[in-house]
Amino acid sequence: MVFNKDEMHAPAWMNSAFFEKVLKQSENNNGLSVTECQIVPGTRPGDHFASIIFRAIVKYQSRGADHEVSLIVKTVPDANGLKRDILKDGVLFDTEIVMYNTVMPEMHRLLRSVGDDTELGPRLLCFAKEPNIVMVFEDISKRGYSMKDKLLSLSEAKIAYKKMARWHAASVHLANTVPVIKTLDKGLASITNDEFETIWDSNIGLLANVCKEWPGYEHFSEKVENLKKKIHKKVNHIYQLKESNIYNVLNHGDFHYKNMMYKVENETTKDILLLDYQISVWGSPAIDIIYSLYNLCSTETRDNHRGELIKFYYDEFVASLNKFGHLGKIPTLLDLNVEILKCGHLEIFLASAFLPFMLVTFEEMMEEHSKNNDPEEGFELFDMNNMEKMQEMLQAGYRKPGYAAVMQKSLPVFLTKGFLDV
Repeated sequence: MVFNKDEMHAPAWMNSAFFEKVLKQSENNNGLSVTECQIVPGTRPGDHFASIIFRAIVKYQSRGADHEVSLIVKTVPDANGLKRDILKDGVLFDTEIVMYNTVMPEMHRLLRSVGDDTELGPRLLCFAKEPNIVMVFEDISKRGYSMKDKLLSLSEAKIAYKKMARWHAASVHLANTVPVIKTLDKGLASITNDEFETIWDSNIGLLANVCKEWPGYEHFSEKVENLKKKIHKKVNHIYQLKESNIYNVLNHGDFHYKNMMYKVENETTKDILLLDYQISVWGSPAIDIIYSLYNLCSTETRDNHRGELIKFYYDEFVASLNKFGHLGKIPTLLDLNVEILKCGHLEIFLASAFLPFMLVTFEEMMEEHSKNNDPEEGFELFDMNNMEKMQEMLQAGYRKPGYAAVMQKSLPVFLTKGFLDV
């Protein structure tokens, strides 16, 4: 098996005393006592980035009976590196705490008030910023939800887009009565720093290089290379709140298939719950839609059903606003498509810098290079702070046939739409 290096050992403070405090609070029972806890990695490598996650199996005694519970613990890595640099000031956790403590409960209340039992995400049991930044959640795997290891089919994407549409609609309707919604501004662009830009420029450079290896696509190499440095300004502009936007919503911000858990029955996905609200941001709805087209939808879904999926989302969005009795102006489908076109530089950015992570698993990329095996523990370690290793692995991803097929079809479209012009 493969694990993130920074999740192999839980921090010293994550012990029985910590979980006893958590459970006393969540169960409102000061007499509760923890008898045993086992902590294991909470996700697979590549399933998340801006945090480390553990699963804790806790046995305890409460009100004269023995109990066992599974908890998900999200915190900041102890080791220095890129993750810690991003998370050290706690701003991303602040956003997620606001989402779980204030915004999500209001969204659920609004949905229930019109007879809609849509569940958007798991429950947050407790959180703290001192002495350690930490959030503890219910483990929804115990309710039959699990992760997926591939991008979504059309039917699955429609389940996710229905949640997105209702989320967006609820945010529009609540924006004036829950004013904190409009203050959330720590989206993807806000966590960009020189180190991130260097990594993303390196990824764009990898695409420019492989274009030279594809017969008939050599002329795209210079266009792609020219995106480096310049594309970041375009992306930052997309994420900025602008009066010129036809309308705004609260974007989830990181709407990809690894930030969801799926209830599957008889090999059919029945429900999806959303996770990870650290970069939720008030802005153009195109942010979530474009991001999800590249980080949630399978190639077949995006290429063959893009228009259908956008209209499906729009119809659900409008239906929800009407259910809420929303009195404001309801945007048209044309308004939405104009917003998506206006934000087109986000498409080329995601396709060139992010998409290989979606099309090629970390395990597949590691197969192309020497593996870091721990001789004592017997498992493979993946260190997300090791940028040199990540770049080596990414090179393999950019040369995978699946990514080549996507980009050879997409680059001419990006060219004719002007997305390669910066």
